[in-house]
Formats: sequence, structure tokens, C-alpha cells
Amino acid sequence: MQKAISFLLTLLLLFFTAGTAWGASSHMPLEGGIANEYDYEEYIFVTGQPVHMQGTVRVTISAGRGDTTTTRFTFNLSDATGQNKLNRSTTYVEMATQREDQQQSTKTTQLDRITETITIDGNRYQLVDGRNFKSVLVDKHPVVNYYSGNWEGRKIYNVNRNQGRLTVESSGHTIGYDHNWGRSETQRMTHLLQYRPVNPGVEDNSPFTSPWDGQVDYAINLSTNRQVLYHNNDPVNISFSGGYIISEQGSSASVIRYDLPWMAEIDNEPIIDNHYRHRDELQLSLTTSPKVHRLYVPNFEDIRNHWAQSYVNRLAGLKAWNGHSGYFGPIQPITRLDFARAFVQTLGIVSPEGPSGMIAYTAGYPNLPNPGEKAQGPNSTTRPSARDPYNGATGTPRQLAAASNPSPFADITPAMEGFEEVRLAHAQKIMNGVSATRFDPYGLLTREQAATLIVRGLGLIDLAPAGFTYSPFYDDHQISPWARDSIYVAQELGILTGDNYGYYRPQEVMTRAEAAALQVKAIEFLQYDLKHDYRDRLLNLF
Repeated sequence: MQKAISFLLTLLLLFFTAGTAWGASSHMPLEGGIANEYDYEEYIFVTGQPVHMQGTVRVTISAGRGDTTTTRFTFNLSDATGQNKLNRSTTYVEMATQREDQQQSTKTTQLDRITETITIDGNRYQLVDGRNFKSVLVDKHPVVNYYSGNWEGRKIYNVNRNQGRLTVESSGHTIGYDHNWGRSETQRMTHLLQYRPVNPGVEDNSPFTSPWDGQVDYAINLSTNRQVLYHNNDPVNISFSGGYIISEQGSSASVIRYDLPWMAEIDNEPIIDNHYRHRDELQLSLTTSPKVHRLYVPNFEDIRNHWAQSYVNRLAGLKAWNGHSGYFGPIQPITRLDFARAFVQTLGIVSPEGPSGMIAYTAGYPNLPNPGEKAQGPNSTTRPSARDPYNGATGTPRQLAAASNPSPFADITPAMEGFEEVRLAHAQKIMNGVSATRFDPYGLLTREQAATLIVRGLGLIDLAPAGFTYSPFYDDHQISPWARDSIYVAQELGILTGDNYGYYRPQEVMTRAEAAALQVKAIEFLQYDLKHDYRDRLLNLF
């Protein structure tokens, strides 16, 4: 029997719908399960022992009034024997509230409706009451959005038609991020189980006549990551020796630790003893099928065997540079216009006006369509670029320049190449003009200015310690006061390094090769270091 997860998408939940915009936290792990585009699985503990369930989940998403979104999950699960079954339908309503400064938003989710029936070994667990309240704060930055949330919930089951009552109290918190090169969310939660017989009599250690208690702790991670991989061409007689590939893959993993009553069988009769405990750990993991995309292969003759060749080629594949002349000019100084264009194209600046869907939500809601399709709410209208979101992996512009978009500066016009990137960088307060009316597109960028722009985009300036900060460079005294914290943070994150002699040369103009290396290192920080912090480190701390 072919396994498939069916997704009915009334409206698409990527990172751009009103109620679940970029920075959304997944509701699926609230049940303790994980999924890919084919399978869903979870462990249930209603019997006092772990039971592994697998099957399908159907997701329906619709926009409500104002900034609300309704998400419905329909689960149809069974164990390996096919005799034990779980049928569950949950509906969540999420409301987003935006702060006036547009930098933060809160998303409050309430369990609006739930039905659930579980049958294990002929015993029936019927949900009679279910509640869950979740609130998430999203801190928005031009390149990365960070979010953190908490929730509390409760389920009450009627066991075997009033033979007993099982109460499951749940609480948890989540922490995560998303950006153009990946996303990761780690959720931790605790379920406290309490079973009580309805008519307690003489306890005979039967699972349904004896009270018992248990605790189950979960650590669940959902991640999606894009990697840039080089593929070499084997033939000798070929016009290009190889090229870069974007590979995107989602993963979900769960670590479960439980403390439950001891249970055994004597003379084929199950017995349970709440004084003796059964403690163990379980793990689940799934990955999605990888998606690949070949990048454009440049032909810059002046970077062959150059130390920055791989950096330049990777960014060129992402359409960060124009290649009209066939020459890159690695030792030439980079202009403000070229840096803005490469920054927006590769790191993925979010347009405040357009949809912010970026990377497929393959981990939290698997197998959704490609990002970029605008959800249609009641009486809503689609923006001109709703089906053309920016995609840093392919260089597709997120928000196409429209004739009505005025230039924020007198010296850069909509007809100029790179206008849209400058407009986005300015709108998101990454780059300011040299005056109120001039951007100075062909002005040169210093090394300390470039470091400041990178850290500003990441939103991590507060990682610098309070007070006066020192960098490890010999020319630390030459760093301008306004750039000191950014250089400290960028150096700590491994995004920038000094030269072979230990100098950073903050006042010198940055070359095009150095700019390429800086931006690739920023991408690698997003791809690997950030994911390690939010996934590997947090799961190891569990």
C-alpha cells in the first residue's frame, strides 16, 4: 500500500500568510510527532507504555478575518499490526499582532477544535476535552528572523466508556530562526499523565482499576537547510570544468524520555505497579527527499587560480555579480551599489512590501508547494510580484521593481541595474545614503563598513559585550567607534578574519574579492553555525 501524505491547501502556509508569516512556529510537534513528505509517526503513551504509531496527516490551511489563520490537521495512524488505531483532528486558530516599529510581532495560537479516538488492544480512549494555548514572539531582522514561544495544554480521555479517566497536562517552549538558507526550530515539551479509575475499588494491579502516573519529555527539531555543493565534470573536452549545485533538504528528529509505571503480564493478564518505574529513551528521525538546482557558471578570466575563485563563482552562480565583460576585477575596490546588489541577492533581504516566503517549509509542514505563491484571504488582493518572490539560491527577485516605486535617492533611478536591491537595502535600514538625497552608488566601501552591514543584517549586534570592546587585531585602535561592536561580533562568529600578519585594516577600501569572501562566510555561518547552535547543541543539552 503506497504511503502518501495528502495536503489540501486552501491557502498556502509558507512564510508569508497573514497569520503565519516568515518566522512561523510549527504546530505539528505539539502532538510529539515528526513527518516528511511521505510519512508521519509518533509515540503515544495513553496505556502507560509507549506505542509507536505511523500513518498519514492531512493539512488544511485557510485565512480568516484580519490577521488570523486557521490550520487543521487530520491524523490517521496505526501501529505495525494495523489493529491499534488513532484518529485525530485538530484545528488551530492563530492571530498575529504587529508592533508599531515593525520589528517584532506576536503570534497567539489557540486550539479551536479537537476530536480524538484511540483504540489499543480493544480498549477505547475517547478524548472528551482538549485545550492548548501557544504564544510566539518573532524578532524580525533583514536577513534572519528569530523567534521564541511557550504553550500550555491539557487533554482528558474517557477510557472504556467511564471505566477510567486519563488526564494529560502539557507544557513546552520553542526556539527557532529562519532565513534564505535554512530554518531550524527546537521544541521541548513535557506531558504529565494521570490515570484514575472512575469507581476505585480494591486495586488488583489491573491497568484499568489501578491509578498510575507518568511523565514524558520531548525534544523535537525541525530543520531545512540549503547547501552549495561543487560538482566536477569528468570529460576533458568540455567548455566548463564543473559548477555549483544548491541542495535543499528537510529533516525532523525527536528524542523522547519517559518515566512510566512498571507493567508486565502474569498468566496472560496485564498488571501495572505505579511504585516501580519504567524509564527509557526513544528516538525518531525522518528526512525529506533532496531538491537540487544547478547554478549559473560564470566565465571570469581574471579569477582563475585566484585565492577567491570559489567565493566569486559561488556568488556569481547566485547572480550576485553581472558578468557582461567576462572580467570580475578581484583587486578592484567594490562600490556601494555592487555590495548592496550582492548582499540582497545572496543573503535574502526581505521586502517590507512583498511576500516574504523564502525556503520551502519542508520540515514543519512537509511537501508544501514551492515558496512564493501568495495566499488569498477574504477580499484580499495579490501584489504584482506575489508569484515572483525573491529566492537567494536562484537569484529570482522577491519583489519586482514596479514603475510606481519611487527612488529613495536622486542619484539612483529605477532604470539602473541594482536599483531594486538598493531600494530593499535602504527600506530595511541596512544601507543609508551618504545624505538624505544621495546614495553615492559608485562610492567605495571600507572594510569596517562592510562588516557593519553584515552584522546589521544578521541582527546580532547585541552579542557584543557592554562597554568598550577590543578585537584581537593589531590595528584595533584604528577601528571607528561606530564599527567596533560589529567587527567584534563578526570576528567572534568567524565571518571575518585579519590578514596573515594579524591586521584587519578597517579603514582600507574592500576589494571585490574580499567582499565575495565576506558574503560567502556570512552564508556559511547561516548554513552551519546557526543550525548547530539551534539543533545540535540544544538536542545535546536535553
